[in-house]
Amino acid sequence: MVSRDDLKGVSLLILVSVVSAFAFNQWSSSGIALFGQWDKARGVVSPMGKNTVVDQGREINDLDAMIQLVDRQGCTVVDVRSREIFDQGHLPGAISLPFARFDEVVGEFFEAHPPESCVVLYCAGRECLDSHRFADQLVEFGYVNVRVFSGGFSDWKAEGLKVEKG
Repeated sequence: MVSRDDLKGVSLLILVSVVSAFAFNQWSSSGIALFGQWDKARGVVSPMGKNTVVDQGREINDLDAMIQLVDRQGCTVVDVRSREIFDQGHLPGAISLPFARFDEVVGEFFEAHPPESCVVLYCAGRECLDSHRFADQLVEFGYVNVRVFSGGFSDWKAEGLKVEKG
């Protein structure tokens, strides 16, 4: 039989553990935000962590608007996923610039696409923040017309739209 003192001890242990976890999370530089943007209909989902800010003003959340941008070819469409994943399928006319290789590819990209050009970035989907991080880097390099397709490749493919390979 469990005694009353045992229940008090377990309750105290749980309370101390929870308080300690929240305190650690609060003062940790890599803590997880308790409140975030979890509604996929509103754009990229993000816990909006202490060191992560998603500029939702850059997002293209309307698939029809993205289709028009791809069809018009007035903007450079950039896939920031790995080259291997890009080769398996990507938006028509997109170029591959993996975020993980940003420092290696930005010089060549800068020469081919001046800072005033229209650039639309995308990655795997609404759970992926790499396109936003890439956009932030481009803005630091002076780009002024940078957008992010929040639905990414997963929304494009789910709609059955044309996909290129290789």
